[in-house]
Amino acid sequence: MRPADYIASLFKPSGGPGGESAAYDFDPIGSYFYNCPAEEGVFQIVDAETTADLDLNAVFEKIDRTTSRVGQQYLYARLRTLRGEEDAADFDRRVGAFENDDELMQRCAGHLARLAGDDAYDLCRLIFDTPVRVRRIGLIYALTAAATAALLLAPFYPALLLLFVAIYAVNMYIHYSNKINISLYTSAVKQLSTALKTARHLAAEGVPGSDEAARPIRRVAEVEHRSRIVGTQGDGGNELAAVGWLAFELVKIAFNIEVILFHRFTGSIATHRDAIHDVFRFIGRTDAAISVMRLRRAAKTCRPTFTDGKYLEAVQVVHPLIEGCTANTLTLDGTGLLLTGSNMSGKTTFIRTVMLNALLGETLCTCFAERFTAPYMRLHSSIRISDDITEGTSYYLQEVLTVKRLLEDADRPAACLFVLDELFKGTNTTERIAAGKAVLARLNRGPHIVLAATHDIELAELLRGDGYELHHFREEVADGRLVFDYCLHTGPLTTRNAIRILELYDYPPELIAEAYDTQQKLLGKG
Repeated sequence: MRPADYIASLFKPSGGPGGESAAYDFDPIGSYFYNCPAEEGVFQIVDAETTADLDLNAVFEKIDRTTSRVGQQYLYARLRTLRGEEDAADFDRRVGAFENDDELMQRCAGHLARLAGDDAYDLCRLIFDTPVRVRRIGLIYALTAAATAALLLAPFYPALLLLFVAIYAVNMYIHYSNKINISLYTSAVKQLSTALKTARHLAAEGVPGSDEAARPIRRVAEVEHRSRIVGTQGDGGNELAAVGWLAFELVKIAFNIEVILFHRFTGSIATHRDAIHDVFRFIGRTDAAISVMRLRRAAKTCRPTFTDGKYLEAVQVVHPLIEGCTANTLTLDGTGLLLTGSNMSGKTTFIRTVMLNALLGETLCTCFAERFTAPYMRLHSSIRISDDITEGTSYYLQEVLTVKRLLEDADRPAACLFVLDELFKGTNTTERIAAGKAVLARLNRGPHIVLAATHDIELAELLRGDGYELHHFREEVADGRLVFDYCLHTGPLTTRNAIRILELYDYPPELIAEAYDTQQKLLGKG
C-alpha cells in the first residue's frame, strides 16, 4: 500500500451528493449525529479518537452518494453508530430492494432531490431544538378578546375605538417581537413541508419501511398544517410587497393571529417530535440505502459475514482512499496480529484498512474486499495521539489514558477489535517494550482481536507465547533508491535498513560509519 498516496488523497476534492464536486461542511452534516441522543440498544458510538484515526470524515466524502441533505446527515450518523448485527442485516435488506430495480431507484432519487438544498440541513432542528414558547400567552388571549369586543361594540359605543387603537398598538409590539421567534423556524418549517411531501412519495413507491412510516406521516401532516403560518407568513418582505398581504398583516396584528398560531405550532412540535424524527429516519434510511447501492456498483465490494469466535479473514482487502491500493489478505484464527516494518512500508495503513472495513461492514454492510469475515465487534484504536496543551498533558500521558480505556473495555464480555500503532512510543525503549508486551498480552485474551504495528522487533520474540501471529511489510534498496512492495509477508521482519536509508540521502560518511559501529555494539557484536 502507498502511504504517501493515501496522505495525498486526503487533500483531493471529493464528489458531493449526486456526484457533483462539493466542499463538505461537517458542522451541518454531523448535526444530526451530535444532537441525536444515544438510542436504547446501541452497540457502540464511534468516538472522536477512532474517527480521526480512520480519517472517517475523508472516507465519508469518498463513499457518500446520497441525494438529499437528510440522507447525508443520516448516512454520517449511521457510519458512526454501531447498532448490532440484526440492524446491519436490516439495512442490507433495504439496500437490496434497489439492487435489481433501477427505475425505482431513479424515481426515489427524484423525490429525494426536493431536499437537496442546504436549507434541508435545518430540518433536524425541529427534532432536537427546544421550542421557543410564547410568553404571557394568557395576556395575549385577553388582549385578543378585548380587541374583538371593542371592535364589535364600537358602532354602539364610539369611544371604544380609542380602546381598540390602544390595544392595537400593544398587539403590534407583540406581533413584531414574535417575528424574531418565527424567523428561527422559517427555514426548518419550509423543509418540514417538503420532507412530508417527499416521505409520502417514497411511501407510495413502497420502499422498505413504508408501512411503518404511514402513521408518523399522518401525525406530521397535523403539524405541517399548523406550521403554514410560520413557513408562509413569517417573511415580512413578501407581506409588505403586496397590498393583499399588507391587509392580512394588519388583521393578524389586531387579533394576534400569528402569535396564537405560532404558540399552537410550537406546542405541536413538542408533541409530535417523535413522529417528525420517524419521518426523518424514513427518508434518511431510504437515501442512505440508495447511496450504498450506488457505492457497491461503483467499487469492488462485498457483504461481510459475521461469525462467532475469535476469527478474522480479510481477503484482498483495500483502503477506499488509496487509488490503486495494493490488496492484501489476512487470516487470524484465534490469534492477534503483530505487524513489523519500517516507516512508509504500509503497516499502519494496513491495520487502518482492516479496521475501517470492519466498521463499514458493521454499519453499511459493505466492505472493500473480496471477502470479509469477522465477529460483530466493538472497535477501539490508538493510532494518532498528540499532546493536549490545554490540559497540560504530555504525549506519553495521553497514550496512558487512551490505552487504559482500551484495557477497561477488554474486561467487558463483548468482543472488541483493538488496533494499536507504535504502542508507548512516548517513552524510552526498554520501558516501551516491557509495557507494550504486557498490554498487548492482556488485550489479546478472551474473544478480542488485536492488530498491533510496531518498529520494535524485540516484541515479536516476547509475544510468541501470547497468541500473536507475526507478519511484516518490507522494503528493498535497489539501484540507489528505496523500493516498497506494500505486500503483507508472513513472519517477523529480519532486515534493518534504517541506516542504509540515511546513506541513500547522502548523510556524512563518518556519521554513517559511527552509526553502524554503534549498532554492532548494541547487538552485542562489537
